[in-house]
Amino acid sequence: MKKLLCILTVLILLPVCAGASEKPLYSASARISGPIYSEMRRDSAQTGRINPGYPIEVYALYPDWAYIRSMGTSGYVPRSYLISGKPLDKKSTPPWGVVFYTYAGTAGETGIDILDAPEETADVLISLPADTVISILDLQDGWARVVYYRQYGYIDSNRFRELLPVCADAASGTEYAPIATFTTYYVIGSEEESVHGKEINIGVNCEAMDGLVLNSGESIDYDGYFAPYSPAKGYVKGPVLLEGGWGLGPGGGVCQVSSTLYNVLLQLPGVSIIHHQSHGTNGAEYLPLEMDAAVGNPGSGIDLIFRNDYGFPLRFEARAQSGALYIALYRVTE
Repeated sequence: MKKLLCILTVLILLPVCAGASEKPLYSASARISGPIYSEMRRDSAQTGRINPGYPIEVYALYPDWAYIRSMGTSGYVPRSYLISGKPLDKKSTPPWGVVFYTYAGTAGETGIDILDAPEETADVLISLPADTVISILDLQDGWARVVYYRQYGYIDSNRFRELLPVCADAASGTEYAPIATFTTYYVIGSEEESVHGKEINIGVNCEAMDGLVLNSGESIDYDGYFAPYSPAKGYVKGPVLLEGGWGLGPGGGVCQVSSTLYNVLLQLPGVSIIHHQSHGTNGAEYLPLEMDAAVGNPGSGIDLIFRNDYGFPLRFEARAQSGALYIALYRVTE
């Protein structure tokens, strides 16, 4: 009955990036001077330029692009050209980059393929085995739409054995239906030390997070709770961001877990982000720009800290599933 109630009351929230709005959603500024393109391709025709110091109106956000208008010219620019924008109407527009996932889909017995276009002949971005659970943005004409790294991916909805609605109202959440979910993807099966280490560390960190309950009013300091990322806890060396570039370090890869969680938390107005920091200018490649949350070095301010301001506890579900990292939050009911 609780599950049915959520299904009946869930609102299908189309994310901002689903299409251009008739009115501007954000005001932004240019990080650099650069061309405005007619399509979401750098080899498409240029319609104008953006320049620092000139106002920019943003009508839509996509994983790697934005549809904008500046100095009388409209078109597409890479998100890397822009400094994070501010919503023009905070009541109706989510913060910059935040999208709401509407379903959690469970792969059927034949597994699922994420394709680069909603066509059966499209290229496969990743194949996932049976029972893998992933977050779905929306359903369109029989295709489930997801964000895969910095592009959209598409899945034949018939390949899912279950499509569970996400409760748009956290107060309607139950032990069966999540109130927010997010999925990122990663490489598995590689003998390369950094890639293999990351795969192991993601799994260890997910095991530590799965089942965690955060009571009303309580905060979590990510590093304070999960660190040290040591061999004694099962962590190995993996990719970490060091001064001057990437290297190998203890627990490398847990940042993908913290970043996935960060994008879950951003969908919940009853959760406050106390502190977070991105992985530098280019962010993390498995997420849209500036949507990551680095951890692993709290002494330098690199940490994720958040607080549950809801009047009820939250339960975490975290799964590392053969290349798909899925995190969901549930309302804990009496």
